[in-house]
Amino acid sequence: MGNKLNLSMQGQRGMGYWGWLLALALLGFALTCVSKMAPAYVDARYVNEGLKTLGQNPNLENMTSGQIKKELGRFFLINNVRGEPTKSVQVVRGAKSTVVSINYELRQPLMYNVDVVMKFNKQLDTAKPELCCDALIDLEQFRKRD
Repeated sequence: MGNKLNLSMQGQRGMGYWGWLLALALLGFALTCVSKMAPAYVDARYVNEGLKTLGQNPNLENMTSGQIKKELGRFFLINNVRGEPTKSVQVVRGAKSTVVSINYELRQPLMYNVDVVMKFNKQLDTAKPELCCDALIDLEQFRKRD
């Protein structure tokens, strides 16, 4: 019985040096990924909010492309959204609706020569403002159709 107890105690020693080292390395990698990628997703959230706010504007159909871009630019300035989302605003007018599209790609260096590529494609179709922010339409097909 003493031998079984001794074997049982050895199996319950806990993590050793290599186990802790591996756990800390995985935790460090996860924190590095989160710290590098989180700002892009925060900006994407503000892009969603900006498009939803724009979709609630009753005069959206009467606004020019420049006015729409200026309105979104003001929202982005207030919420500190910079870079690709602000540069990639497209307004495509059709016979029945207007599509405001923000389609961009961010490349974030992760470590050494490894990069993370994040793609965002947000759209607001004035014909369906309740479906805001999901990419529903291929803009090239939309241009050809209308």
